[in-house]
Amino acid sequence: RTWLQDHSQVGLELSLEAETNKYFPTSNNSREVRDRLVDGLLKRGVEIRYNSSVEGFQLLDSNEGGWRVQIKDGEGVKASSLEFDRIVVATGGLSFPLVGTDGTGHRILERAGHSLVTTYPALTPLTGPHPNGEQLAGLSLYEVQLRCVAAKSGGGKKKTKATQAQRSGFLFTHRGYSGPSVLDLSHHAVRAMEAPENPEETEARSPPKILADWTGEGRDVWEERLQQQGKGLVATRLKPHLPDRLVQALLGEARVPARRLITELRKDERNRLLDLLVSYPLNYTGHQGYRKAEVTGGGVSLDEIQLNTLQSKLLPGMFLCGEVCDVFGRIGGFNFYWAWLSGRLAGKSATEPLK
Repeated sequence: RTWLQDHSQVGLELSLEAETNKYFPTSNNSREVRDRLVDGLLKRGVEIRYNSSVEGFQLLDSNEGGWRVQIKDGEGVKASSLEFDRIVVATGGLSFPLVGTDGTGHRILERAGHSLVTTYPALTPLTGPHPNGEQLAGLSLYEVQLRCVAAKSGGGKKKTKATQAQRSGFLFTHRGYSGPSVLDLSHHAVRAMEAPENPEETEARSPPKILADWTGEGRDVWEERLQQQGKGLVATRLKPHLPDRLVQALLGEARVPARRLITELRKDERNRLLDLLVSYPLNYTGHQGYRKAEVTGGGVSLDEIQLNTLQSKLLPGMFLCGEVCDVFGRIGGFNFYWAWLSGRLAGKSATEPLK
């Protein structure tokens, strides 16, 4: 934070958001962040080459070390090479391809000898039908408890541990599901769906279940509501706690007639409804890929990086940061934090004597 706010460094004014205890630009303008970083580079004599791409690099055969970098212009015609003592690879991953991220860094580093943990879209929306086949696009819920349970295999009785989403916002989209709770867990589903076809890895490829407790209150609370004496429809007991469209969809999927009175609710109907209220299985069939992913999972193995400097263990004088590394965090600003932290560490380390 000091580095970002210091006017001799970035000079970005930050404000604390009390609700989340996180700092944001006071201007709430991402362009200001970009412009201040670019201004800081230009003031320090950094040359920025626009409409150019790095195609590869080669370790110089000299006692002093160093690197030769191959560069092409935007048309892919004019090629040139430059020599540097140090290189910082900050190419990003594959997410948000509209800004130019295409996995170049991963490909070049793999050719240079690094091992890559298979990349995949992380924090990306899932696709699939809504409850009872209804179209609930635009419907938002704010207290959903979402959990991911690994698929059982082998017929064993060993209990599977559930992974709980750290956020509770949920959004029905035109194509499926999104919102912070879904993005927090979607990488579990994506990795299973993207896993290579290997009969020996059937267990790893089995898609996990993602279960929704729509109000986050648990089964006991809903059992009490549905067993309370009184008149009225079953739907009437649900509507104070859930949007009407979702109520109708859940009743339909539970095969509970829309006009069913609470006093006439059968045991089997109540049990089906309870299951759908607190353990609804999202019937996801796919995901929206890197185009919508907030970050890239996978990348250069951390076993091949000096974590105190972010220098490559295989390529002396080369420093890696950001999404090119096999690091990603849950939703909530943690990936921004890694970008700032790793970029600053790699940059500072590149100015120091090699260890």
